[in-house]
Order: sequence, then structure tokens, then C-alpha cells
Amino acid sequence: MARLKTITTKTHERKIYSVSELNRRAKAVLEQSLFQVWVEAEISNLTMASSGHWYFSLKDNKAQVSCAMFRGSNARLQMRPEHGMKVLVRGKISLYEARGNYQLIVDHMELAGIGDLLVQFELLKAKLSAEGLFDVETKRAISQHNRVIGVITSATGAALHDVLSTIGRRYPLQQVVIYPSLVQGKLAAENIINQIIVANERTECDVLLLVRGGGSMEDLWSFNDEDLAREIANSVIPIVSGVGHEVDVTIADMVADLRAATPTAAAEKTTPDQRELLQQIHASKDWLTKRISDYLQRYGQQLDWYQRQLKSPETVIDKHKQRLYLSREKLARSYQNKLQDLSQIINKQRLSLLHYEPRSQIQSAIARTQRNKQKLWHTIQNSILAKNHRLAKLSSQLDALSPLKVLGRGYSVTTDESGKVLDNAEHVKPGKMIISRLKQGQLVSEVKKIIK
Repeated sequence: MARLKTITTKTHERKIYSVSELNRRAKAVLEQSLFQVWVEAEISNLTMASSGHWYFSLKDNKAQVSCAMFRGSNARLQMRPEHGMKVLVRGKISLYEARGNYQLIVDHMELAGIGDLLVQFELLKAKLSAEGLFDVETKRAISQHNRVIGVITSATGAALHDVLSTIGRRYPLQQVVIYPSLVQGKLAAENIINQIIVANERTECDVLLLVRGGGSMEDLWSFNDEDLAREIANSVIPIVSGVGHEVDVTIADMVADLRAATPTAAAEKTTPDQRELLQQIHASKDWLTKRISDYLQRYGQQLDWYQRQLKSPETVIDKHKQRLYLSREKLARSYQNKLQDLSQIINKQRLSLLHYEPRSQIQSAIARTQRNKQKLWHTIQNSILAKNHRLAKLSSQLDALSPLKVLGRGYSVTTDESGKVLDNAEHVKPGKMIISRLKQGQLVSEVKKIIK
């Protein structure tokens, strides 16, 4: 009997769970004990759903775990995960009650180490090199004399300030078009690609500067994007890269037609130095002046020699005098022509520089604005007059159709006590009150008889 009692007691102590209760309790235990964990592993089976959520597995050489990273978390990432990428993630363990499967809910992800970035860099470098994107034969020559320079960079970054300052110092007349873009983060590469496409569609620039200030390898990682590299290679407009500092080399630098060590260097390689231009002009002037002086001196010496050789009669002397006169005239004309040619060259250079002077362009723009303002004012006045004329005409027509005009001719409008207009004698009964509105005043009447 005692043995049976013990069994009975144990039976009473059993706690029996349903499957859903068991999973619910297991989920609570997991979420409480593993609320936040860090895991380093390799990504596999990556799926990016249309909802914006990411689903993937993390694995090592012995095991794997299912993971989910929801849209709100992955939107903050500065990287784009790929299959096989080694990452360090932070998250919490949760259990999917319907199936009893546990998974890691990830809220943060980063590359496991800079070594992995270097591996990705070298793999892409080898791939593009094999395709010929780095070949010297594909590079186009970059001129320092460009009509318009395009700059693709952050509108608020130091790189843009350096480029504009350098251009302003070297060649203030240079025209510049800025294509603002992100230069860091997971959207930067796509943003830069779009600006390269826009610049090629607008065809307003002779060369594009792709620039950014210095930073870590992670900061500059957008410039190692494969799609960006291919867009640079396909650009019709030559591209000069100036990303980071001298020691920073990106895939974009290798594909570009010319690589500059810094944004400042990129600006220097694509603009002339105004001081050198002026020196060249002065040197040309000095060279022409010296050539003319040498020419005159040489012919003057010849004339002196001829004068010393004169021992013939007067006719010969006169002949030589005539030749001397003609030679002097020719020399004088030649001297004047050379000076005029030199003056025209200098004036042409001066006019060319003045053509791009901002003050003349601003004055032309002000004149055009004033003409457009006067034209717009006349258009508005004519439109107002036309509208007023039409309004007066419509008012006259409306006044002719006014009920008050009808009442003025001796007619009246009759309604019942509720104000409903009576247009048929059948709509009222004897004894009812009716109201007749005249031009001046109203009449309240009692219906005595109805005549149909």
C-alpha cells in the first residue's frame, strides 16, 4: 500500500505542458538569460525581403543559427552585408513559438575586422584588373585648360572648400559646376553613380573631379564599390579622383583617368596657374621685341657696310640711296607690323580674360531681368484689362436676367407660407396664406377660391 501511495503522490506532482505553453516558457527563459549577445561568424543564405527585413544564417565550421534583422535596424548600417562576409553582430535570442525554432534578432552589425575589408579590396582589384579597367591605354589625357569643371563631392565637406579655394587662387575665371553627393555610408556609392550619370547627360563639363577628404578605410569604403568603378570607366567625361590623402588608394583612384593625392591636387591638375599664364605672355612679348631689335640691328649694320663701299659716281650713289630709303621704309613697316601683331595678341588675350569677368555677366543678367520685368508688367496689365472688360460684360448680361428686373415690369413671385414658389394653383388650398413679392414690398393673402 505504501508503494502505491508514493506513485500516487508523484502523479499529483507532475506539471504537464501543452506544446504552445512549453515553447512560450522556453522563449521567456531564452530572452531573459540571453537578452543581449555578441556573435562573430560568417553570413550565409542571405535574403533581403521586399518589406526591408533581412533574413540570414550565421555559421562557423561546426554550427549555424538563423537570424533576422528588421528594417528599422538595418537602415542605420554603414555597410551592405553579402553572402560569405565575416561580421560581428549584436542581438537577442528569441524563439518562434509556432515552430519551436529559436533565432537571433540582430540590431547591430559590423565587419569582423579590417582584414576582411582588405580581402574584399584585393578580390575586387584583381577582378577589375583582369577586365582591363586599370589599363593605362584606357586613360584619357587631362588638360589644365577646361571650359567647365564639374565637382562631385559633399556640399558641406572640407574637400569642396579646398577645391574651390585652389581654383580661385590659380584661375579665378574658371567656371565650376557642383554635383552634391554623399561621400560616406551605404548610400554614398549609389549617390555618386547618379551624379556621374547626370553630369554625362547634361554634357556641360570638360572634366569631373571626384573628391573627398581623408578618413579611415571604412570611411572611404564607398569608393571601393564595384558598380561605382564601372560607372567611372564608362563615363564619357574624363574623371580625376582625389580621395583622401596620399596614402589612401581606392578602386575609384585606379579606374579614374587620373589620380590626384588630395582634392587640392585634383584642382591643381585641372586648372592653369594665372601667374604662369602672365609670365608666358610677358615672355612672348620680350621674345618678339628682341627678334625685332635684332632684325633692325642686323640690317642697320648691312646698311653701314654698303655706305662704306660707295665709291661710284652719283648715279650709283643715288641708286643705293634709293635702295637704302626703301629698305628703311620696309624695316619701319615691318617694325610697326610686328608691334601691331604683338599688340593684337596682347589685346586678344586681355579681351578673352575680360569676357569671363563676373561684372559684365552680372550686368547682362540685370539688363535681361529688367526687360523681362517690363514685359511681364505689360502682360499683367493687358490681362487685367481683358478680365475687367469680360467681367463688365457678364455683369450686364446677369443684370438683364435678374428677377428684380422682371418684378419691375409689374410681375410678382408668389410663395406659400414655407417660402416654396407656387407655379401651379393645384399646389395650394383655399384658406391657406400666400405671399406675393412685388418690386416694392410684399402682399400676404388668404386663398378664397382656386380657378384652374
